Amino acid sequence: MPTLTIELAPGRTAEQKIKYAEEVTKLTSDILKCPVDSIDIIFVEIPSSNWVKGGKFLAPPV
Repeated sequence: MPTLTIELAPGRTAEQKIKYAEEVTKLTSDILKCPVDSIDIIFVEIPSSNWVKGGKFLAPPV
């Protein structure tokens, strides 16, 4: 059972997450040859205050 963890900044709509999950599930099933109902996707939203890029926080830490 593949489990995919998607880390992203907050702000995506429910509709965007649904569409993304549908497409990624189809692609994973096609490539890995596994049933779609065996695929788990976990969205982890990371606030900008906990995200560092190039040594700099995207937003001031709280």
